[in-house]
Amino acid sequence: MTTTTPQVLPGGQSLDAAIAEATEAYQLDRKHVFHSWSAQAQITPMTIVASEGSYVWDGEGNRYLDFSSQLVFTNIGHQHPKVVAAIAEQAAKLCTIAPQHANAARSEAARLIAERTPGDLTKVFFTNGGADAVE
Repeated sequence: MTTTTPQVLPGGQSLDAAIAEATEAYQLDRKHVFHSWSAQAQITPMTIVASEGSYVWDGEGNRYLDFSSQLVFTNIGHQHPKVVAAIAEQAAKLCTIAPQHANAARSEAARLIAERTPGDLTKVFFTNGGADAVE
């Protein structure tokens, strides 16, 4: 489902600015990005320039209902105010840290997960890849 967007996108960006950004992003993408699961010469990826709630906007200003949840990790919606605030709060403290170091955010997340796991499963291994998670 698509609808035409107003002249200002979520986040306050003008439609003209979004179109210019999308054009450049698409050109740079095709020049420098390998896309997963795709025959590179045969794809024409949609450039997304804004999102809010259940919707995304493309580089031509069209609004789409996002049924994919962007590979299932935005299931509470795009730009949810509580998520944005939590990210900003954590980024103000510590954006990232290598796995060999302890930090409050990772330790607390592990504790919360361990509270919900069955039996004596008390350790958590955080990873960003499925193969790592299985191993």
